[in-house]
Amino acid sequence: MKAGAAGALLPILDPNRNSDAFGQNNETVSSHPICWLDVCAPFVVEDPDAGVHSEIYLTSDTFSGKSGYQEAGVATEYEIYLYDAQGKPIGPEGLAKRLTVPAMHTTFLKASDLLGESKKFWGGMKIRIRPQSHEPMYASDLFSSAFLRWHTENSFDNVHANPDPLQWQRPDSFFYSMPFPSLERYQCTFSLFNPNAQTSLGKITLYDQRGSTLREIPYELSPHASLLLDVRDGQMTDDARAPFIFQRKAHHAGQSLTAKGGTLAVTNVQGTTKSFGYLLIKGANTSRFSVEHPIHQPPFRPTAAPPPIDKDGAFKAKNILYTPLVFNSRQIGGVTLQSRFHFSSGAPIEESLWLKPFITDADGNIVWQVTKDTPLPASILPQQIELQAIKLGGLQSCIFESTEIALPRPFSGGLFLAVAPTTNHTLMKVEVLVKEWNAHAFTHFRPGLQSARAYQKPKQRDALVTDYVTSGARYEAQAGRIARNEIIAVINIDDKRVAGNPTLEIFGLGGLITRINLGTVPSFACRHYLLSELLSERIGPHDLTLRLVDESATLLMSVVHLDYIRRDLAMDHGSDRFSTYVDYPCEAVK
Repeated sequence: MKAGAAGALLPILDPNRNSDAFGQNNETVSSHPICWLDVCAPFVVEDPDAGVHSEIYLTSDTFSGKSGYQEAGVATEYEIYLYDAQGKPIGPEGLAKRLTVPAMHTTFLKASDLLGESKKFWGGMKIRIRPQSHEPMYASDLFSSAFLRWHTENSFDNVHANPDPLQWQRPDSFFYSMPFPSLERYQCTFSLFNPNAQTSLGKITLYDQRGSTLREIPYELSPHASLLLDVRDGQMTDDARAPFIFQRKAHHAGQSLTAKGGTLAVTNVQGTTKSFGYLLIKGANTSRFSVEHPIHQPPFRPTAAPPPIDKDGAFKAKNILYTPLVFNSRQIGGVTLQSRFHFSSGAPIEESLWLKPFITDADGNIVWQVTKDTPLPASILPQQIELQAIKLGGLQSCIFESTEIALPRPFSGGLFLAVAPTTNHTLMKVEVLVKEWNAHAFTHFRPGLQSARAYQKPKQRDALVTDYVTSGARYEAQAGRIARNEIIAVINIDDKRVAGNPTLEIFGLGGLITRINLGTVPSFACRHYLLSELLSERIGPHDLTLRLVDESATLLMSVVHLDYIRRDLAMDHGSDRFSTYVDYPCEAVK
């Protein structure tokens, strides 16, 4: 099956679609636009004896216009606060590090250099961010301002620090959730960090795929303290090595709460502060690990609603979410890639969350969608399929096995996920596996076109339709062989059928290194590029930030980091450089 993306079976966007219930949608622009904004990284680990290390990447990616990073004096101030698991601060007067980074000068710090005499450490980190520019601006993209990277001898991963905007720094109850994968395949450890000066009280609840409660674990986190939870048995642990190191002590399937996947949810008590978490996902019989995070939303009661199907049988989408990371036995850069997807409803604003996926190729053709002849995969419970769509009740989840659908092989492309009602993209996870390395990595989908259009409104953007950033990239060769490489995934989501002609800008510690034109990306097309094949000159072993810009089409970019020495991969979903500028200004909601 191959059809243009305007084909008759394509889900339609409902003109009466509900607004994004998961964002603040703040219209106010602060009268004091220069302020400190915060991000949090819940699990920093430094354990030299176990070979576990953490690093911090700073992008300094706030500036005006297409090339404002070139102007003298444009930079970002960073303050880094580290707290051990008991909440004790590291550094004089509680400040571990203060520095100013010129715009787009990718800078990384070793956690060991910040710890002083504390050679062994685990705990949480808060980073405060304040840009310096000729035109006063607060941080425009809290999702790509700072990243945390973990590495061992044979595995690595990196994830952005999570925004903690002023609007959400209030003693209110929040619902914080994400799906977790099969506990038969993976050992999952959840870290939770309280970045606040007040105690956080709440509960962590584990649900199976049907939304039934497996275990409810109460918690009390002192100011700046952290905890670890073994998701398999729902028990607290203080073993910060376990998420990274293969331990021969077996954890029998009978001890696990479930062998399948499910949903993890954190709810803090009204009147106390929320916390932040990462889920560490290690292969059950390996030391390969990956890291993902939940998403906060205000709790609310779901409302009843009819199925989102019109009189002609078309799916009436409230939004469409995206990922350019669909692989089916596709070999790129000498490794074979395979994708799997994990969907969760979280706490939907209606009684059920409906999902309708379709997949496009490098030319924008639909190569798979749900029909009577091309059904959804058998990995999804029959009770969760209705009217040729996925139907998830509250706190339900499912696993979408791409090997079980009628997808070409080999194949690489993009997945479009039509949803009703509106939901959060972070609840939809992507897993990519490398067959030759027995390695895995997780990330999540990108927000819908509604969000992309909102990001395009600030005047400081200077009319760029696409301005996307990802970090943690690296190209390196050793003894004539490639040691690190990048798969750059670009998808055109523009609903006006505008073809893109994007430019990839590559930045290192000294700023801009080079620009590369990627050529035409047709409407709804998803294309994959290998960094080593794009480079026409040597760039050296730099830690890189990648920026994708286009003046006509709305494009998204994610990357797959390949490490041929460790024989492992990691991923970064990428972020629009103005993704938080409208929703999270300097003024808190009163």
